[in-house]
Amino acid sequence: MEYSCSQYSNAFPGYLENTVSKPFYHSDLKNTLEGIVFKETPEKQQGILEKMFSDKGKTLKGTVKALLNEIKLRETLDSHLIKKIDDEVCSKHTDLMQLNNLKLNYSPDLARDINTTKMQLENSVLELEKEKRKEYLECWRDLMFLKKYLLTSLKDYWDLVNKRNVLSYDLNS
Repeated sequence: MEYSCSQYSNAFPGYLENTVSKPFYHSDLKNTLEGIVFKETPEKQQGILEKMFSDKGKTLKGTVKALLNEIKLRETLDSHLIKKIDDEVCSKHTDLMQLNNLKLNYSPDLARDINTTKMQLENSVLELEKEKRKEYLECWRDLMFLKKYLLTSLKDYWDLVNKRNVLSYDLNS
């Protein structure tokens, strides 16, 4: 008899399935991020000032792109680890159900061994649940760390764009 894993079937955090509710994937911000990261500006004859802004912009674009990839990788890793833990929990519950289905009369020594095995399996399930909570917490910490640097990089990029616009307006006036 296989243990029903309905309570463990949702191994993915809810925001991974629904892109609308993903952090940093809001539609306006997503379009802005894609515009920053993937928009290639054609190379044209540039002055020293424009070249400096262009180089700094490319560096910041690369940083934003790398941080977005790291965030995606961490979310994928979290989903994989949680699914693996849930599979192990289901396996332990299946073993427990098989032991609980034993209704025959056994010698006291064998009954004690069966009860000891049940307790070990229950402890394993508790440890796996603890590991799962720990993984959720570590993932949250990692994502907050990465998102902090993503926001810093985005702020630096937008500041650079604003400086470039102000200077180009002053030069054209």
